[in-house]
Amino acid sequence: MMPRTQRQELLSRAYVRAIAAQAGLLSSQPEPDFGIDLSLRSVATVQNRRRDTGVQLDLQLKSTTRASVRDSAVRYDLEVETYDDLRNDLCPCPRILVVLVMLEDEGEWLAQTAEELTLRHCAYWVSLRGEPPTTSTSTIRIPIPLSNVFSVEAVTRLMQRVAERRDL
Repeated sequence: MMPRTQRQELLSRAYVRAIAAQAGLLSSQPEPDFGIDLSLRSVATVQNRRRDTGVQLDLQLKSTTRASVRDSAVRYDLEVETYDDLRNDLCPCPRILVVLVMLEDEGEWLAQTAEELTLRHCAYWVSLRGEPPTTSTSTIRIPIPLSNVFSVEAVTRLMQRVAERRDL
């Protein structure tokens, strides 16, 4: 059997790909991975033909059973190198962090019946673009608003903001 962390990673990819598919977005996985786990791109109908619009959002995916979910935020400990990559405001393509918060009990991660396939709990997103440098050397605690659920509606809004060249 694959290690737990790899299964968590694959489930976070499946979660994001399912949301992207429902939102009508293309998703691709850069190979090799140099800090971007998935890219999402918009599709539009132009002259009665569907076309890639070139609007792209890059995602760094994380999954955890240890995030602190309290009050109005998920608090996630992110590696400083990843924080620095995501806060870089010189990068032309917007990047966000997506954290899938999972239950500790692996048996509760996924459920299947004849009527549904359920991936349990929730993913949240945050843009770190323009955030200040940190003096931490290993990890930095990132607060992610509980209102930032990575959903079809949220990713549709994010892609619209990217298309309009607005901050996320």
